[in-house]
Order: sequence, then structure tokens, then C-alpha cells
Amino acid sequence: MGQTQSLTPKKAKHRHPMHSITRIITTLQATQTVAWPHFAGSTLRGAFGRALRRAACITGQNQCTGCPLRNSCAYGVVFDPAAPAQPLHPSFRDGLPRYLVQPPALGACQLQAGQTQSFDVLLLPGTQAHHGLIEHTLRNAVEKELFAPGLFKLMDTQTSQTHVLSASTETPAHMHATTGHITLRWLTPLRLQHQGKPIFKAQQLDAPGLVRALLRRQMQWQQITDQKPATTTPIATTTPTLGQPDPMHQANACMLDTRNLQWHDIQRHSGTQNQKLPLGGLIGSATLSGPVVALQTLLPLLQMGEQLHIGKETVMGLGRYQLSAGENTPPQATECPMDG
Repeated sequence: MGQTQSLTPKKAKHRHPMHSITRIITTLQATQTVAWPHFAGSTLRGAFGRALRRAACITGQNQCTGCPLRNSCAYGVVFDPAAPAQPLHPSFRDGLPRYLVQPPALGACQLQAGQTQSFDVLLLPGTQAHHGLIEHTLRNAVEKELFAPGLFKLMDTQTSQTHVLSASTETPAHMHATTGHITLRWLTPLRLQHQGKPIFKAQQLDAPGLVRALLRRQMQWQQITDQKPATTTPIATTTPTLGQPDPMHQANACMLDTRNLQWHDIQRHSGTQNQKLPLGGLIGSATLSGPVVALQTLLPLLQMGEQLHIGKETVMGLGRYQLSAGENTPPQATECPMDG
């Protein structure tokens, strides 16, 4: 009891092509005492965006709309892409950013001079031509754009490749017989909507609602990687496709225990709108339980969401969770980083 087991397979047998994500782990060091915010995702995203635009834009325009270089400029491709010719969903008509920022764990603290923090930038497919510029840009983002110039210096960047499957994988061996539940522990708030309104109460989230969010994220991934979806309406479908298990059908056979989820209220300041905007969402852990065959069908979707996050504002790190097969336990408190 109480032990958890990772659900990420060490060596998966792939039936479908994979696409890679480039992860850049960035370590910064404070040069003086700095108040580090409770949630740094929006601040890090803003610093990255400003530095990338300064480095990439050669027209000096205030907006990318109508720019003839938008589809070749690093900022236009990565941060503010143009609308796709054939969006898979109406909400994708403005284009989908090809990056994610993964900030440090939640928790405000005072960083003393010499102390370090680390964050990740995930670059999605289609950005390869700009990786060199982006790695260079991260130094300016840290040293010139983060809060105020000179508060931090860049210590190190480490780059690695991670594969995201375009479709299902072979189910890990330990899922085949005994596991009847999967726990998702959210590291950052999960922002979802139902009928146009934010889901504030944990009991409003059920297994079908979770899977709809996963299918939406899968569709975004398919849009970014130029894949054709398995079905024309993957978010709304509720009946199995002939010869292929249907995720929504399997979700309806499952239960989602959300008693350890609670609303977590945070805000960000928008420079363009000059006001505070809400970023709150559900945080904690939830356990998905049901027939093993249903969980086996849903596991690849869950693993994709673990890598790409789900819900709103994923670009700044919201909706990030970790999977395990184990007890549903509340999240642990975080501490300030140690001296660098």
C-alpha cells in the first residue's frame, strides 16, 4: 500500500511512426536576492517570447499578422504560427504554438545570490531549423528579459530528444493483468471548460471529461505533426470505430476518483492587456479505475498527455501531470532550491 509504479515503458514496441520533441533544460543562477514567484510559467514564457522576437524578427512590425516571413521566421514558426490551411478543429484556426515551457515546481521563495533554478523548454516538431537560434536566445531570455536585466545569469543548457507516439503503443507488461487503476498527479493547475465555463469543482470532472481533454490534445498534436485523425470527430465520438477500440467508449466504462483534487487559484499579469488574468485550475491527484482492457486502450493517450500536458495554457506549463499505478495520494509541498 502507498507505493506507486511508473507507467512509462522502458522499451515500447511501436506500431506507428514517432515524432520527437527537443527538450532544453535551462539552469539559471541569481546574481542577487530575487523574489521567485509561486508559478513562474507565465513569466518564463514571456521572457522567452520577447527574446525570441528580438532575435528573429527583421521587419520590426508590431504583429505577425500579414507578415510574408511568418512561415519561415523562428518567432512565427515556434511562438506565433499562422493559421493552418485545414484546421482539424475550429479553435485551431489561429495556429498552434510549437513549444512548451515547463517551470520549476510551484512555490514562492527568496532566491539568494548564487542559488539556482531550472526550467525546461520543449520544442515540438517543425522547429528543427530554429533550434540553434533558440538555444542562443535562451541566454538573452534569462539574462535580459527575466524580471529585469542582470538579475540572473545562464549557467547551463542541456538538450535531449524525447519521442511522442503518433498513435497507440504496445501496453507495458505490468499493465496486462493486474492493474485496475491509474493515478494522475497534477504538478500544475489543470484548466478545463465545460459548456464554455471553467471547471471549478473537482466533482465536475469525470472519466469522459478527462478523455475528451486528452483527445483534444491528441488532435492538436496531429495538427502540428500533419497527421490525419483516426476519426473525423474524435472529441465527440461515443461509439467504437469498426476494428479499433474507441477511447470515449472505454472512458464510459471507467470511474475517476477526484476527491484529492482541489481548486488552486493563481494569476498572471498581462502586459498587452495591462491587467491580471486568472490561471487557476484543479491540482492534486485523481485515480482512473475500470476494466483493464479499457485502461489499456486509454494508456497511450494518458502517456501522450503526460508529455504534452492537457487543458488550457499548456504553453506556459499548466496541465502537467505524472502517471503512476498506485494509491491516490495528495501532492507534497515543495521547498526552495538549495544553494547552487
